[in-house]
Amino acid sequence: MATHVENCPFCDGDHLHISRHLMSHSVVCQTCRATGPHRRMQEDAVLEWNQTSKLLRQSRMGETRQVHGRLHELEDAVRNLAGVLRQEEANDGYFSQRKRESSH
Repeated sequence: MATHVENCPFCDGDHLHISRHLMSHSVVCQTCRATGPHRRMQEDAVLEWNQTSKLLRQSRMGETRQVHGRLHELEDAVRNLAGVLRQEEANDGYFSQRKRESSH
C-alpha cells in the first residue's frame, strides 16, 4: 500500500485525510477541501492522488520556467529601449547645440 501521500496538487497543503465512504476511498485536503478520485481500494485512491499531485507540480514548474524566460526577454527589451532613448536624447542635445552655434 502507498503509505506516503503527496501534498495537495492545488494548494500544496499537507493536512490530508483519507476519507472512507460506503464503497470507496478518496484523499481530501483539509486546507482547500480538494478531493481526489473515489476508488474502491484505498491504495488506488492514494496512488492516483500522488500521480495527480506530481503531474501538476511538474506542469507548474514548466510554466514557471517559461514565465521567467519571458520576463528576462522583456527586461532585455526595456534595457535596449532605454539605451536607444538615451542615445536619441544625446543626439538631440548635440544637434540642438550645433544648430544654435551655427546660427550665431
